[in-house]
Amino acid sequence: MNRTVWTAATVALVFTLMGCGPSAEERKVIEQFNQHEELILKGGYVKELERFEGRDDRVFIVEAEIVDEEGTPIGRLRSERVEGFGTARPRIQWYETPGVREEWNIPQRGRGRGRRD
Repeated sequence: MNRTVWTAATVALVFTLMGCGPSAEERKVIEQFNQHEELILKGGYVKELERFEGRDDRVFIVEAEIVDEEGTPIGRLRSERVEGFGTARPRIQWYETPGVREEWNIPQRGRGRGRRD
């Protein structure tokens, strides 16, 4: 019995120390997005990140859905964050009909801009 209690307490302590939820970098990104002027003007905010994927060069690819105060999706955004430095200005796509999610139709950075072969 003592071994079971000890194991359960140890596992609980490890999970407590590891923490759950968004990392410090993710919280910074969400906070920065929610202070973005365009989101504020449209009455939207980012509740959570859909994608926060790190690359080898300490750059994170960030994607999130923008919701209104009722939680209805009204748009989405994409950006990048350099760890410990800053977040790039997001590319935002507003949905034509609130609540109806749309495929991303804004070109990725570097594609289709001024480069002609």
